[in-house]
Amino acid sequence: MTSYRNQPSTSAGRMLIVAGLLCGVAAPAVAAAATDNAVAAAGDQQTANDIVVTGHAATSSRERQEAAPNIIQTISQAEARRLPDLNAGEIISRMPSVTISADSGVGHWINIRGLDADLTSTTYGGTHLPPPSPVTPQGGGRAFTFDAFPIGLVGAMTITKTNRPDQDAEALGGTIEITPKTMPKDRDFFIEGRVGSGMQFSRSTNVVDLSASAGIRFGGEKGNRPFTLVGSVNYYRDALGTDDRRVSYVDKAGSPNLAWSGVTQAYYQFHRKTRGGSIELGYEPNADTRLYVRYLNTGYQEEVVRNQFAIKMGNNGTANADGSITSSVKQLDKSVRDMMQRVSLHLTEVGGHNKIGDLALAYHASYAQGQDYRPYDTVATFSAKPSNASITYAHAGAAFPTYSFMGTDAYNPSNYTLSGVTNNNQTYRTREWSGGLDGTLATHLTGSRDEQIKFGVAARHRTNTHIYNSYSSTAVPSANLAAAANGQNIYYDQNHYANGPNIDMGYVNTLWQNGSGAGFATNATANAYASGLVQQDNREDVYAGYVQGQTSFGKLHLLAGLRVEHTSARYQGNTSVPVTSSAASAGTTTYNGSTLVPVSSTKEYTNLFPSVQACYTLAPDTVLRASYSSTIARPGFNQIDPAATIDVANNVVSTGNPNLKPITANSFDLSFEHYLPRGGIISVGVFDKELSNYIFSRTQFGGITDPVILATLGSQATATQVTTYANAAHAWARGIELNYDQHLTFLPGPLANLGVSANYSYIDSSGEIRAGERGSLPGTSKHIYNIAAYWDDGQFSLRGALAFNGASLLTVGTTKATDQYLEKRLSLDIGANYAITNNISIYAAARNLLNTPKIKSEGSQARIVQDQLSGAAFLGGFNFKF
Repeated sequence: MTSYRNQPSTSAGRMLIVAGLLCGVAAPAVAAAATDNAVAAAGDQQTANDIVVTGHAATSSRERQEAAPNIIQTISQAEARRLPDLNAGEIISRMPSVTISADSGVGHWINIRGLDADLTSTTYGGTHLPPPSPVTPQGGGRAFTFDAFPIGLVGAMTITKTNRPDQDAEALGGTIEITPKTMPKDRDFFIEGRVGSGMQFSRSTNVVDLSASAGIRFGGEKGNRPFTLVGSVNYYRDALGTDDRRVSYVDKAGSPNLAWSGVTQAYYQFHRKTRGGSIELGYEPNADTRLYVRYLNTGYQEEVVRNQFAIKMGNNGTANADGSITSSVKQLDKSVRDMMQRVSLHLTEVGGHNKIGDLALAYHASYAQGQDYRPYDTVATFSAKPSNASITYAHAGAAFPTYSFMGTDAYNPSNYTLSGVTNNNQTYRTREWSGGLDGTLATHLTGSRDEQIKFGVAARHRTNTHIYNSYSSTAVPSANLAAAANGQNIYYDQNHYANGPNIDMGYVNTLWQNGSGAGFATNATANAYASGLVQQDNREDVYAGYVQGQTSFGKLHLLAGLRVEHTSARYQGNTSVPVTSSAASAGTTTYNGSTLVPVSSTKEYTNLFPSVQACYTLAPDTVLRASYSSTIARPGFNQIDPAATIDVANNVVSTGNPNLKPITANSFDLSFEHYLPRGGIISVGVFDKELSNYIFSRTQFGGITDPVILATLGSQATATQVTTYANAAHAWARGIELNYDQHLTFLPGPLANLGVSANYSYIDSSGEIRAGERGSLPGTSKHIYNIAAYWDDGQFSLRGALAFNGASLLTVGTTKATDQYLEKRLSLDIGANYAITNNISIYAAARNLLNTPKIKSEGSQARIVQDQLSGAAFLGGFNFKF
């Protein structure tokens, strides 16, 4: 008999170390701050030796928000640096109604106002950014992957929640604008940066955190230098470890509730290097002319090593008197995965603006590319098929179920032999060529000083390509796991479970030799066939024009206009059909009685997007806003591509839906905002998004119109089961947003340096998730809040922040019992900074202090299907600015 081992966890001790380090920074600084306040109270005098640190980032952010004609929220990089956020997505996730999807301890995708990440648009300097990776929660492939954009390249970030006509309408959830770093108006040069290190506690690995930005004015004479050059670089290296456990359930008649059909335990080690750089050359000879050229190159390279232990049950299980369940063991697998992934984003843009009398012209042209390239992804599996072995487990649907084996030593490497090797390389690339021309004309019809008409045209040409090359072994040599895994038994998941010894990937590579090793064989035709099933080649062009006007009537400011967008698209892929089908004559690659037939579809449509934004100044620093705006989200390439996989024997088809319509929204917003000193705010907002043609995954019977599929299936005497996507006629998302941020300067003495920041959002949504059944939309967390308490006296700052995301629907199943949910998350981060001089400061920070797990459930909270832990991290170093 073998069982898991439960060893004492060191998490609590590590957290105490982090807390001690942070307090070590905080204690002397707080004391110094108290002394400074006492001195100031006594005489309010300043000497030449005093350190005076001033900052206006929060104030300028609030000023932008207050002055905007529509509803936005903005944050500067200086504000973002208060907490240990690593990328642009983690920064923005602390704003009202925003949630972030995290995987392996890093934030990836952003949901705004309860809508899926594929419905959010991301721009850089106003230019649309293509997704660097095809992997998104709902499979639409349009969500921007924020872990490819490090914080060191961010100048500021803005969420636009109510779209204007002069903005791209592809922003149904909202638009996230990343503003490049710029040259300060009052400076001839600047340089700033960070040098830091730290530790990831999950595997006790080191962190390197480096970033720098610099700018200079040159040419001409002092006071009139027309050229500016601003550049930024960022380098972040870590080796995060993640423990990931997944469970599947039997769910058959006669099986006990929560009986397992399989369990996988994955012990991950990620070696990631995030690199990025940006540069902008500007020419501004006078206030009426500016030209610029901008380049951005960012992303990461990551080597993933995963040691996985998989248990496959052989029957439906038997319930025991004590509530545990016993199942036979059909097969045990030990596998190692070695993958290299290079995710990159490139942007080149030229543009400028000129003013000719009352007419201001702005123009730009750009090329952007997002790419996920995986030169190799190798998996070697060693298997054991024990006879008369069983597994007994208790608390099967809980976070930490217990289990033990009978009749086999599951962790003995000598019981396993090599059963197969797979490998693939793939490139997923989205490219965009875009350009636009905008004109703004000052008019005088109402006598308002800010009256103007704005108009413009824009075009985007987008291509999307997925190239996949597959390898699967058909024969392997006789190799025992004992030769590849002879180390110690690994315990993971907070030391709850044994995972067996890790497999030496070097041994596997020497044995396999890229498929040429002795004893290995493969089928080239089968590999080509499998590769062709995945490949896609899509094109999507968008042409736009708009007109908008704005004016004021006393305290009331109005902006209104109309945007029109025409979409022309072509989608291409391959469908697998039997060689006996009448459609097989067009086949390209044939294997095992099936052939790949190229298929394509086209789509043309035009949409109108009206918008009205009203802002009324109730009092100085107090405004009331009301708006109506309209937006669009085009179907994901995987969702609309006509490629299909057809299982004739079982009468089952999996396919995209070329008849999909884009999702459109009519949005209504009302907000009250009162702005406080030092960047504070009190605001209340309500919103209602009415959605048409929301896209859901669907399992249906019949309804096939594709000629290639019909030619393959024939008369469909029995309705075919089809897994596809479909539009739901109507859906909605509604909610309330509360936001409060105030430096408590009214408190006496040193307490005046305290501050509180909090936001809360309640969001409700509804759509026809299955035919005749309504439910919450994927991605909607009903309750979202962020709470931060801080101390900031200008020299020392300390901030602790809690972030809560309520449970949300992740994937829609065939029934409610198979719906998967992302369970609620509560995380804690701390950041501290102390200014040694006006130019140098030290910082200390801790991420994920609660070691918050990523938990997925199926049907109910009592059926956990994934539990992932990534551990906490401590960071520290110094900042400089000159």
